[in-house]
Amino acid sequence: MTSKIRMSLVGAAALGTAAFAIPAGAAQASAGAPQAPERTAVSAMTNAGQADANAVRCSGVRKITVNGGNLRYRECDNGRQRLVHGVLNDTKNNGRCVYAKIRFVPSGYTKHYKDCGGATTKFNTGWRTARDAKVTLS
Repeated sequence: MTSKIRMSLVGAAALGTAAFAIPAGAAQASAGAPQAPERTAVSAMTNAGQADANAVRCSGVRKITVNGGNLRYRECDNGRQRLVHGVLNDTKNNGRCVYAKIRFVPSGYTKHYKDCGGATTKFNTGWRTARDAKVTLS
């Protein structure tokens, strides 16, 4: 009984292999089914251009320094949204904190961060719809 089952599986596998050996274009042409339009070089270039337009671009590291602290950050955008991420550091550890403020333009959405010494404060604003981000340190 086991050998009969095995032989039927081998026969089915051989039949399946033969069916896949027929070129795909020949089977479609004989069936007369409508074919999907092929991608042309122009449409491929257009799609590549759209992908480049939506690529994320980030500035180099920018630094703002005040008496008692500094802020190192990068501003990134994808053509429609922006984010700011970086590190805020209180350099004096004298009990007086340093504050960073990031305001997105034109929405007015604002994020505040503070560091009062010890370990540095890492921050990431997340993506916000904006044309620009104004970063200040006090």
